[in-house]
Amino acid sequence: MVQPHRRAVPRTVTDVLLWLLAADVTAAHPPHPGRPDRCANLRCTGEAYPCPPARDAQRARRAASRPTLLARGRARVAAPVAAAATRFVGWFQPATPAQQTRSLPRAA
Repeated sequence: MVQPHRRAVPRTVTDVLLWLLAADVTAAHPPHPGRPDRCANLRCTGEAYPCPPARDAQRARRAASRPTLLARGRARVAAPVAAAATRFVGWFQPATPAQQTRSLPRAA
């Protein structure tokens, strides 16, 4: 039987396996129906909700998804002006003639 949280993987998820594991842990550690401030999982008896596994699962779900992009579209970049492109030609020439490298004796 397929769990419902396994069918709806969001498009923003970049690490599907991590997201599915986090979804499984989140589904296994719900709040207690009678006491919503406590975890309903028997391994977390008496733990406040969200319990440590549920907090770790929430952190893993955030890590498995890419952040929402704030800007849409493409950035516009101005083409360089021809004068500015030639202004730095030859700028990185050495100030002194290249010194000849001496050959060092080889280690035996």
